[in-house]
This record gives sequence, structure tokens and C-alpha cells, in this order.
Amino acid sequence: MDKLRFDFKMRAASDGKSTMLCITSIGTLDGRSFAIPDEHQPANLHKELTTSQVFGRVKNTLKKRNQVRKVWITLTEKLKNVYLDDENNLLFEDTYLEEIPEETVGRCTASTSEDTIKKLLDKVLESRQQASEIKNLNKIAKDFMIEKFDEKTSNACQWISEFEKECARCVVEEDREKIEIFKFFLEKASADWYSCMILKHSIYRIRMEQLEKKLY
Repeated sequence: MDKLRFDFKMRAASDGKSTMLCITSIGTLDGRSFAIPDEHQPANLHKELTTSQVFGRVKNTLKKRNQVRKVWITLTEKLKNVYLDDENNLLFEDTYLEEIPEETVGRCTASTSEDTIKKLLDKVLESRQQASEIKNLNKIAKDFMIEKFDEKTSNACQWISEFEKECARCVVEEDREKIEIFKFFLEKASADWYSCMILKHSIYRIRMEQLEKKLY
């Protein structure tokens, strides 16, 4: 192989506060992708790769958490020795990388996140808690360490996962609170979609309650 695609992402460090540059997967010219184990993802572990000019540009490009870049890097002999065996199988630290099944690549799309959000909305609308019981969610949202979600976000499913982790870190447990905080992280078309979904589900809820009253 003459070159490989390295997938970079700025991820939260183990302390949950700082951010580190990681290499999450490696792609080949024939369109296959291979996952790098979590313990091997920090870029500082890939010493040969960090000496390349491309890596320097990637490092200067990615500044905020959850930003991603996929770049092709021509393999030097040293890089080949690090990432390929004699048969051109991908590996790192003498561990063969697991290929990501084709059907799962790109599976986590906006439609997946929409299903997740719909479920949250359903749970929220079922809740009969009073507004006075809700915390100061705007203040809590400011403690979240994630970027806002918009149409440019590359992986909606992964963003949702990061959002749920932040909810857990900030002790946001109620679904109602999660969906209220969620709106603080939407921009442009995503925010419009949120408003439409809230209106749609609210009207549906009202109609169902009216029907129940007629029946009983």
C-alpha cells in the first residue's frame, strides 16, 4: 500500500475536562476502514506518524472537541513498519486492527439521532412534572463540554453519545431535563427541526387527551 487514510478526532480525555487529539480509525484505498482500539487512539502514541507534515497540519486544524478530519498520508518505510505487516495487513503495536463492517460505516446518521430524540420527546411529553420542579438548565448547559449540533456535524449518532455522557457527568438524569438542555445545543436547521417536533408532539398529546376524555 502506498498510502492510508487516518481518521482524526478531538476527544475528551479521561478527566472529562481536557481534550486530546486521537486517531480513531484507518482507511485503505479499496474503501475499507479499520478501528483502532480505544487505548491506542491518543495521537501521542503514534510517534512515527506525529513527525509527518500532514499530522502537523491536522493538529493545527483541530482545536475544538468533537472536530474530525480524514486525511490520506503517503507511507514511508517507517510508517509501513508501524501499520503494516509483511502481507499488508493493518496492525498497530503488534495487534491486528478489526475491520469495521461495511453496513455499520455511516450507519449512525441524522435519522438515527432523530429516532433517539423522538424517544426522548415521547418520554418528556409523558411526564407530568411541573415546570417549577425543573432545574436551572441553562446554567447547567454552560458546563457541558461539547460543540453545538448543526447540519455540518459529521456523525450525529456519535454526537448524541457525547451529549448523553455530558448529561451523566453533570448529573442530568431526567429525560425532561435532557430534552430541555438539548435545545441549547442546536443551530440553524436543527433548531427549526426541534421546534417543529415539539409542536407536532404537543398537538398529538393534546388530541389524545381530548379523545381520552370523550371515551371516559
